[in-house]
Amino acid sequence: MLKRTKLAISSLIAPFLPLSAFAQAPTTVTSLTGVVSLVCVIVNWMFTFLIVLAIVFVLVAAFKYLTAAGDPEKVKSASHTLIYAAVAVVIAILAKGVPLIIGSLFNVTFTGC
Repeated sequence: MLKRTKLAISSLIAPFLPLSAFAQAPTTVTSLTGVVSLVCVIVNWMFTFLIVLAIVFVLVAAFKYLTAAGDPEKVKSASHTLIYAAVAVVIAILAKGVPLIIGSLFNVTFTGC
């Protein structure tokens, strides 16, 4: 089961690896605004990854429900997979607020996120 999960995750990530070539070269952070900007970039990538992961979890849960054939254990597994998808969405939404929280704590106005 673990090998299949690793294979599924790597096959989902593999098409996006060429996009890393478009990433900007790392710059030195010299101000607090630069830190917030760096956090914003990281959060945006994490948000995208978590939303894609949530969609995959919903599709896997749907497949599990369809193939459960009334087996309570399989239905329970599918329900847990849906819960994982919901948690991924909640974490993604919370992650979008991190730059705003950091900016408000240090009185830095940043609207780039």
